[in-house]
Amino acid sequence: MTAMHPVAWSRPLTPTDLGSHAVTVVEGGARTAGGHADALVVADTSEQQRRTACGLGEVTSLGLLDVMMNLPLCTPVRTRDMNIESLARLAAAPEGIVRCEEGWVTRLLSPPLTVVAAIVRGTGWRRSAGQVGRFAPFAQQVVILDRVPARGSAVIWEAQLAGIGVWVFVGGQVIELVAPEPFARRFWKPAGWRFAERAYRAQLISSGRRESSPASADRRSRTGTAVCSPLQPALPSM
Repeated sequence: MTAMHPVAWSRPLTPTDLGSHAVTVVEGGARTAGGHADALVVADTSEQQRRTACGLGEVTSLGLLDVMMNLPLCTPVRTRDMNIESLARLAAAPEGIVRCEEGWVTRLLSPPLTVVAAIVRGTGWRRSAGQVGRFAPFAQQVVILDRVPARGSAVIWEAQLAGIGVWVFVGGQVIELVAPEPFARRFWKPAGWRFAERAYRAQLISSGRRESSPASADRRSRTGTAVCSPLQPALPSM
């Protein structure tokens, strides 16, 4: 059975998870304003396969994702019940985002994965903690150090206070010193969905199977799905 995304990962991530099939490491997959890190993700293979079939990659337009969040998945909605701006965005949506029938629109798009944790690898605690702390609104946070902190240092106490996991790479193994605090999602917002889409983009690039994705920016382009909106003739050609 396919898990619904975003997945509610209720326990702290552990080094053991790295070697399991529970999560996948995506290098550089965690991206937000002013920061990037590796991402540990749980994939929705069904959604990813669906996107591959229709040539759709990541969808990072905040405006379009905002419209998607107001449409139930795989449930037809009358276009007359939607506002003009939403209809205009759907008119510009590439294939695979929605299905349009006369007077109805159905959302097909769902998050392609869930980012469970952001991981920063570093030699110093302060700098690494500052970097990984940027991802607190989106996922668990983990710092992997290359050595055990000196006896008497404040690393353990500070990490526990901040909810940041501390792992150490020693002798070819990753050892946990502090467990990360589980991430409790209070709201599911377009920014959170875009965070997942950016991780998916990094995954596609790393695997060499980047798809065409005309919905990767907040701009409108005329496509075959323009039948969704009577405003289609007024949309600018891009």
